[in-house]
Amino acid sequence: MNRMQRLALLILQGPASPFLKRVAQVVEQRGGAVHKINFCLGDAVFWWPRRASWFLERDDRWPEFLRQYILRHGITDILMLGDGRPKHAEAVNVAREMGIKAHIFEHGYLRPDWLTVEPYGMSSQSLLPNDLETLKTLADKAPPTDSPSFRSNFLTYALYDLTYHVPNVLLGWLVHPHYRTHGAVHPTVEYAGWIGKALRQHRRRREARRIEEQYLVKGTRFFLFPLQLPGDYQIKRHAPVGDHFKLVSAVLRSFAENSPAEVRLLFKIHPIDNGLSGWQEKIRQWAQQLRIVDRVDVIDGGNLDRLIGASEGVVTVNSTVGLTAVLAGRPTITLGAAIYDMRGLTWQEDLARFWKEPAPPAPGLPETFAKALVATIQVRGGFIGKEAMRIGAENLVERLLTEPDWASDEARTIRGRFRYAQEIERLLGASAKPFGTPEKPPVERRLHHRTEPGQQ
Repeated sequence: MNRMQRLALLILQGPASPFLKRVAQVVEQRGGAVHKINFCLGDAVFWWPRRASWFLERDDRWPEFLRQYILRHGITDILMLGDGRPKHAEAVNVAREMGIKAHIFEHGYLRPDWLTVEPYGMSSQSLLPNDLETLKTLADKAPPTDSPSFRSNFLTYALYDLTYHVPNVLLGWLVHPHYRTHGAVHPTVEYAGWIGKALRQHRRRREARRIEEQYLVKGTRFFLFPLQLPGDYQIKRHAPVGDHFKLVSAVLRSFAENSPAEVRLLFKIHPIDNGLSGWQEKIRQWAQQLRIVDRVDVIDGGNLDRLIGASEGVVTVNSTVGLTAVLAGRPTITLGAAIYDMRGLTWQEDLARFWKEPAPPAPGLPETFAKALVATIQVRGGFIGKEAMRIGAENLVERLLTEPDWASDEARTIRGRFRYAQEIERLLGASAKPFGTPEKPPVERRLHHRTEPGQQ
């Protein structure tokens, strides 16, 4: 009996799209068995009309429920989107405990049109080797990557998101009263933020063009900090202090204390930030306190590739934009755990020195690293669009069947140590109010019931 015929795959939560149904179809067509546990109506909408089990109890019952489910159904593998959601984190622990495989998938490190598939965890929990000699060997095994691009659009993404969340908001209190969404805020607040942002769209674009033109003028020296989503588990789980607002305030203080007076700092808001974070106001307030407001800007839009190319260097927590910067040959520092954070690719000294003497990646190493990713944890595909989902599902299942003989527990141990934790804590310790996590606005406090931090 081959690996596929022995496969009994348990699927937990995935993206707000029919992607997981495509994965199930591929597994069954090849002779494997598929099981599914739903936690909320949104899960069921994108799984319908297929049958599934339900977990409707309190969260503290989840680990034992899962153990019994695995034994009862002979589960060999578990598949889930991200390792940060509380139930997914517990599922990884249970899988390790019971000696079965856990597969974590997410958007790709190589953008666009790629997916990430890793065993047991990502970022600080990643098993991808972090020594260059091993990566060079893996790069030689990389398949060709000349596949066509996939079509997708924001409208489809938005409609899928509504399809997932609206049933939970309207009927969740009745069907699954113990369920806690992984989102950073209640969906009602999320959509209110998007509506407000849409109403300001033309003004935002004009302001972004103005700032971009200012920074792309020849001779303008600046560092770029691409902001992540504050509720992202890459921040909560895989970065020091676990708080994006505190990390930004620490970077501002370091910039104020150590950067040359003629250098500027540009923060770029994440493309799917709903506007509730209030980055412009907060960063301006902190920069005023540090007396560097005339050297700091925030842009909501603009051409990311052009800004990266024109910058002195890129500061990130652990965004995939950091890898984009490395591949573009720009000096890059990662404050949190990132699989591309290694000597020869990113800055390895302290943040204070980065502002004065940023060094680019070693020639040829970024390309080698990208090939190693393709050979190990990257597959072509996407969550939106028929062709992207079809190819993504086929490639993901193929990767599930491949034994990761490259996996390294030593790499996970190294990544789990946050190299900049001490420096960031010192910077935060020197800070006075308003540094730190701001209070939620009143409307957010009122509607924040039954939520957990994180993103899809």
